[in-house]
Amino acid sequence: MGIKDFQEFLETECSSACVSVDLLKISRAFVPKRRPIARVGQVGTSGRFCVVVDAESCLDRLYGGYFSDWVCGGQWNRMTSFLGNLVQACHSANMELVVFFNGALENQKINEWMSQQLTQRDKVRYVLRHIANKGTPPPKVWWNQPVFLKEALKMALRQLGVTIACSMDDHHQEVIKFCREHNLQGIIAQESIYTIFDPPRYFSSNNLKLTYKGSLETKEYIMDEIAKCMNLNPNRFCIFAALLGKFLSNL
Repeated sequence: MGIKDFQEFLETECSSACVSVDLLKISRAFVPKRRPIARVGQVGTSGRFCVVVDAESCLDRLYGGYFSDWVCGGQWNRMTSFLGNLVQACHSANMELVVFFNGALENQKINEWMSQQLTQRDKVRYVLRHIANKGTPPPKVWWNQPVFLKEALKMALRQLGVTIACSMDDHHQEVIKFCREHNLQGIIAQESIYTIFDPPRYFSSNNLKLTYKGSLETKEYIMDEIAKCMNLNPNRFCIFAALLGKFLSNL
């Protein structure tokens, strides 16, 4: 098991540390430790429950989920409608979002990027073969993001008044740095690497769901419980990750 498999390990072996929560309920009950000094254009100073969203981890969630019957560009209308409902629900519950996109050209991860492109190409091949053979919509596990998705999300979110940020060097480090420098309350993502940075609170983007009953449901990874489950001092998560590396076979 490597660091990339650590997230799956947490959900299967440390299930007590993965708790279902309602983000809107948490934000309504949020009280800042000190009265913030409001500054125009600066996040984290409004007194709201503010979290940073790693967009790369939840493009399908921000897209509005999976629907198989979109034709003639109707998916973009639904995406903007979903984002509008999401932002309105957050604002009404005293919650602020900062959506962070990856704009970094990380040369050290070029092999990983190439592998992702090959995986996406295989998915497209499976989808085309499935449609040709069966004439039915493909399974959602083969979902592949539209080419223009990130740019469309940025424009829609800006139109809705959501703060947009973009990394320039190392995406994960810049997300956690932004969270700490602006004293934000947590991160919504699905990357096990965030666990080693000891985030204020860590929420799952894969389980993020805006329901019809007016809740924003997801799972929270309780870092103290994870440390207890692994019998590991929270301050030593970074050392553990360094020893774990990318391609160890057993924990």
